[in-house]
Amino acid sequence: MTSTIAVVGAGPGLGRAIARRFGTAGHPVALISRNRAKLQPIADSLATEGITVRAYPADVTDGAGLTAALESAAADLGRIGVLSYSPAPNLDHSTGEMPDFAAMGFTTALETTPESVRTQVDLIVGGALTAVAAVLPGMRKEGNGALLFTTGASAILPMAVLGNAAIAQAGLRHWATSIQGDLAGEGVYVGHVSVGLPIVPGGGEGDPDAIAERWYQLAQARDTFETTIGF
Repeated sequence: MTSTIAVVGAGPGLGRAIARRFGTAGHPVALISRNRAKLQPIADSLATEGITVRAYPADVTDGAGLTAALESAAADLGRIGVLSYSPAPNLDHSTGEMPDFAAMGFTTALETTPESVRTQVDLIVGGALTAVAAVLPGMRKEGNGALLFTTGASAILPMAVLGNAAIAQAGLRHWATSIQGDLAGEGVYVGHVSVGLPIVPGGGEGDPDAIAERWYQLAQARDTFETTIGF
């Protein structure tokens, strides 16, 4: 039986696209994000395509809640063999103008404080560590699994406008880099995709379906740790 994919940070863009790509390949899908009102319509839409899917509302900054959601998903759908983690919000470029970074909780490098960094670390790094802790033991026991982390360009390139988020995203990338070699020897693939352009339908490399296809091929080939898109 094909293992379950848990899509943590599932939204109507990239999260849905990743769920759809893996779901159409036979993976049961567990959708996890904090807003059931937004999550359930995604699950309902995927179900109409014949995908086995369920929604599990949880806030990634709530360690106990996220762990419980992943455990429930495994009990309902079967062992989680793929974890897709991308909880950061997709930047809205639909108006043709730069997003309001401050309104989204981002601080510039010079304005970054311990408090503003802590918020991003809890979201990007803390949630990833919690999710991996919940699913990795099963992957190691079976000798098969995949941990897929999606970040923005600031994980690699200094971006002063995203000072606090860049610290957290770079930290997640560093940690993923550090574990991928050891886990490969145990049959667990670790991958990192850094997206440096707007994620919008019809956006070429930035189209959600195109990124999801890239992720699916990387998870199948398992020969590349890191891929950048748009830079």
